[in-house]
Amino acid sequence: MKRSLLASAIVFALMATGLTGCDDKDKAEAAPAAASSTPAQTTEAPATPAKDTAAEDDAPAQTEQTAPAVQADKDVIYDEKMNTYIDCYNDLQLSIFHSIDRYASWLKDFHTGPTGRESIVYGIYSVSESSIAKCQKQIPEVAKLTPALEGMDEAATAFVTSAVDIANTINEIDKYYEQENYKDDAFAQGKALHQTLLKNWEAFKPASSAYAAAIKKVDDERQIAHLNAIEQSEGKSVNYYKLAIMIDAQKVDSIIKEDKFDPETAMKQLNALEKITEELKAKDKAQPNISMGSFISSVEDYQLNAKKYIRRIRDKEPYSEQEREWIADANAGWMVEGSYPAALKSYNEMVDDYNRLH
Repeated sequence: MKRSLLASAIVFALMATGLTGCDDKDKAEAAPAAASSTPAQTTEAPATPAKDTAAEDDAPAQTEQTAPAVQADKDVIYDEKMNTYIDCYNDLQLSIFHSIDRYASWLKDFHTGPTGRESIVYGIYSVSESSIAKCQKQIPEVAKLTPALEGMDEAATAFVTSAVDIANTINEIDKYYEQENYKDDAFAQGKALHQTLLKNWEAFKPASSAYAAAIKKVDDERQIAHLNAIEQSEGKSVNYYKLAIMIDAQKVDSIIKEDKFDPETAMKQLNALEKITEELKAKDKAQPNISMGSFISSVEDYQLNAKKYIRRIRDKEPYSEQEREWIADANAGWMVEGSYPAALKSYNEMVDDYNRLH
């Protein structure tokens, strides 16, 4: 069964306009280890019920033989739910945040919206119609499957409702600006659509934050449980090292994504990631694999970019005015060497490479 991992997001222009605060940034970045808050109602990974040892001797032999099958069924449902939720996060939620970020970048004030006096009009990025349709169909379907993932299923259902609403509005806005209709109606429809977008955004923000926090909580538990299962069945195999690397990379990202972090702590976690990467390289050297080589390369690229960022913070090396402007743009920040957006871009590429291996 495919086991997807989360990508990560960052929304700089939104922070610059004051549209979203630190809490929104943390939750919007809920990437493998990006969300800092934990939902009050936690979700436990499916587990086999504890055995009644007193009755075990009297139980028919067939009872023990069927138990693994029951657990296997739970695991299949568990994987189906989480893969759907994670895929919709990667495909839909990140796209919505990038769209809003693009839109906010050319507005003087996001809440006021377009005035008609803008010297530059960038419009907005569209959201994939296929992603909207896929998530609108699949999330309600898997949320109904049993056993339930209490908290997670509810967060996913609330999320997809608000996500579809705002995504459809985004695409209507995109068509309006793509066709340059604002030149014909003095931004009249653009101003009306902006009010709809604001209403959608206010509904989407809490739903997406709860979704990101819930999915991170469950996915963290899921990956650790899966890693332990691999070690028990295969030992420290290639599969073990691949997942262990991603878990360690999540830990690095969870540290350096914060506005303020301890460079020494971050570097120690990065060193742990490098160590386990070397162990995977040794495994791969014995039995070379082209796909594995690509994954290892992307891991090392992330390590380098994360290290450059940690060093820049440690050494208190300031960013130039031009670099700060690029960092404030979610689409240009990755070009600044020694920045979080540069590390984030390589992190997401690493996640993509990992997901392609499965």
